[in-house]
Order: sequence, then C-alpha cells, then structure tokens
Amino acid sequence: MHRLAASPALARLEWILDGLDGKPGWGADAADVLAAEFASVVTPERYAEVTRSRAAHYAPVVVVGLDVGETTARARIRRHDGTTDVVTCVVEAAPPHRIASTWVTGLVPADLTPGLPADFADHDLLSAATGARLVVFSGVPGSGKSTLADAAGAELGIPVFATDWLLGALTPFGGRHFDAPMEMAEELLTTLALRQLLAGQSAILDHPAEQVATRERWRSLARRAGAEFRAVVCQCSDPEVHRARVEGRSRAIPGWHDAGDWSDVRRRLASFPSWRGEALAVDTAQPRESALAAVVRHITA
Repeated sequence: MHRLAASPALARLEWILDGLDGKPGWGADAADVLAAEFASVVTPERYAEVTRSRAAHYAPVVVVGLDVGETTARARIRRHDGTTDVVTCVVEAAPPHRIASTWVTGLVPADLTPGLPADFADHDLLSAATGARLVVFSGVPGSGKSTLADAAGAELGIPVFATDWLLGALTPFGGRHFDAPMEMAEELLTTLALRQLLAGQSAILDHPAEQVATRERWRSLARRAGAEFRAVVCQCSDPEVHRARVEGRSRAIPGWHDAGDWSDVRRRLASFPSWRGEALAVDTAQPRESALAAVVRHITA
C-alpha cells in the first residue's frame, strides 16, 4: 500500500489498513498501538483478531477516499462486493498518539431509515398537497432558467430551490471535489420538494434536469402528493446571446462560479433530451416580460 506523508492520525490509520489488507504478522504490536482506555474495552489480542478476520472482505485494500486531520483520519475503502465502507481512526493528541477509538461502518449505515425512492408511486406520504404545484425549470447553463425561475417565484409567491445555490453551500466542505455533485443536488432538491408538498405548499426547482429518470422521479412525486406538475424548458435561440450569458454572467452565488465553459454548454445542449407532456418551451431570447407572462400562465393554468 502506498505510503503518504503522515499526520499522527494517518500513520495509525495506515496501521489499521495494513491489518485489513492481511499483512503477515500484523497485530503483534497492538498492545503498543492501542490507548489504554480503548484496550480496556477491547483487548489488543481481540482487536487484532477481529481486524485480521475482516481482511477477507477487503484484501487487497482499495482506498477510494481519504480525509486527514491531526487526531482524526478517515478512509473510504472498497469491499469485494463493490460497496464502500468507512474506516475512522481517532488518536490521542499527545505522543505517541495511540489509537483512542476506531470503527468501520458502511458509507450508508444499515440502521438508517431508507432513502427516498426513485419512483414515488407506492411511497407512503403522511399528507396530500391538494392545490400545490411542483414546477421544474430545466435547461443548460445560460439558457435563462434561473432568471425566469426567480421571477416566476417572486410573481407567484413560490420558493425557488436552485442547484447552484445548494452546491455552492457545500463548497467549504469539499463540495467541488465530490464524485457526483449533480446527483447530490438532485437528492437535496427532491427532499426539499417533498417537504414543501407535505406541508401543502408549492415549490420551484431550478435544475438542468438533463436526466430523464430525474424528470420522471419528480413527476411521480407530484402525482403521489396530489400536486400539479409543471415543467418549463428554457432555451436561447440566439447562440451569441447564449454564449455571452455563459461567459460573462455574474450571479454572486456563494461558493459557486460565475462564468462558464461555452464548449461544455454546447456539448450538453447537443445531447439534451426532449421533454414530453406538460413541458412549456420558452425562448429566452425574447423580452423577459413576454417569457415571464407565458410561464406564469403555464404554471397557474
């Protein structure tokens, strides 16, 4: 296993990973590595035995993520069945920095309440959102969806939940480096929409919605909650205007970028799947007042 420049916690975490890796002779020094308080609960011999037995699930250890501090280090490691577990190691602050506590748990602990479903058709809701609306503003970056979503929300008194604001809020916690930021945003938006509908209130979701499965999930949520579902697909018919928006916009969203990559937008636009059913297509190259009027009529129809 590759060695990294070690903080005290990382050095001890690597010792644990050696055990999960099935290193020959591992654990003979456990009495020196484990803090006295920890060893009073789990004897060094027992800890070494349990760790070696777990090697059957992990060896050779594959580390897919690592978070390191002075006294705490955490590694995400892959099991043979493809799932991910998290190994956490906390060490004493003073030398020799023995292990004060350590544990292994699933990335998604098994004892949690199940997450929200991909299809809400059979999901048990506590109440119905009669008269409420779930509105999705969809489109590639620079298409004008956020501007229209905010304007429609202000006009109709409906809260707007936007992907860029949610992801920007995660930036201080490493959000720009998460493996699946858009999927995370979609889960957060789904949760916010569910909360609004359970309260009998409408919600607007500002999100590209490039995945058909995501659209169907939100449609099923609205249907199950007894709410009207509306979709607004924003597009800009003038490529020069669209490019100027992408490369020159300034929105001041905390933790998020302003200017975008026009080549990336063009690629996404070329593969953007068509909406079906109740979606309203709006050309945002037209005056905003006209576009907003059409959107409000569509939402309130």
